[in-house]
Amino acid sequence: MKAPPENCLTCGAPAEPGQEYCLECGARVVPVRRSSAAGRAWERKWGRYPGDWLWAALLLLLVAAGSATAGIVAGRDTGAQSASRTVVATSPVVTAPPEPPAATTTTPTSTKPVKPRPRPPKPKPRTIAPWPARDGYTVVLASIPARGNGRAEATAKAKDALGSSLRPVGVLTSSQFASLHPGYYVVFAGVYDSLDEAQTAARRVSGRFPNAYARQVTR
Repeated sequence: MKAPPENCLTCGAPAEPGQEYCLECGARVVPVRRSSAAGRAWERKWGRYPGDWLWAALLLLLVAAGSATAGIVAGRDTGAQSASRTVVATSPVVTAPPEPPAATTTTPTSTKPVKPRPRPPKPKPRTIAPWPARDGYTVVLASIPARGNGRAEATAKAKDALGSSLRPVGVLTSSQFASLHPGYYVVFAGVYDSLDEAQTAARRVSGRFPNAYARQVTR
């Protein structure tokens, strides 16, 4: 006996048994034996039914989701219980003993009176020196005519020269020495044994006394 024809779920056109596609609209025709009532309802609404395996897959998915939810809840309960059972051991607080007071040392005071330091001796005042009782060479710093205030001027020059490095410093009366021209007060500095020594000394003070020169002094 021939199976009754099926109708296309899309356009309602009749279809022969075993026919896969509709000859009117081209939609796929699924035989009744391959689809359940739920499958035919799916095809009427969505056009294509993937198969009855869909329901089994959805059931397995629901079972897996329920199992995962149950595992998460169980894990939280276990974590809470283990956290509540945790015991924290604390050591007693021990305060450090106070430090001993620092020992005070007393420095013995000396009863001996401290002697004041002696004051350094006062420098001897620099004075104008006379020419020594011998012949020699010297550095002539100035020659001032022996008239009027010549003596005072020569003495002032000699005192000004006392701050130099030349020693001794004094004033000669040129008329008392054969090697000097008479009529002058000669301001001299130093007494040397040779002309070279006197010339070296003259060059050493030439910055302060530009007119200084070496001269032999004989009686």
